[in-house]
Amino acid sequence: MNISKADNCVRKILILNGIGDILIGIILILNPRILSNLIKFSLNLEGIYLSGGWGIAALTFGLLRLFAGIHPNREISWFAAVFGLVEGTVLTTYGIILAATTELSFFQISLSTTFALVFTIAYGIVFILKTKKP
Repeated sequence: MNISKADNCVRKILILNGIGDILIGIILILNPRILSNLIKFSLNLEGIYLSGGWGIAALTFGLLRLFAGIHPNREISWFAAVFGLVEGTVLTTYGIILAATTELSFFQISLSTTFALVFTIAYGIVFILKTKKP
């Protein structure tokens, strides 16, 4: 079976995105203070609860992306990549809107927004590559 350059790229992007999500998820679950200190958020009991919930979501998304990236069925990779593109676009937009309309600084939203933007661009490029003739 012939595997295209786009197929190889989407798998690598999914694996990298998955590993990033898994690491963030573990940090949010086990020690949310690391990220709260990094982005200058105060961490109260409600924040710990939210961090754990979002950590579980990030961890499961990461596992999904990692397994989609290593699965031999290319269609699973592309299916997961669609959601990566949508999630990244929405998260990037949300971060920009929050920075523009609330007291949160760009620095405070920059970690998640930059992470999302990088993968949005990567997924976008790989979808463009998929449409190109070999």
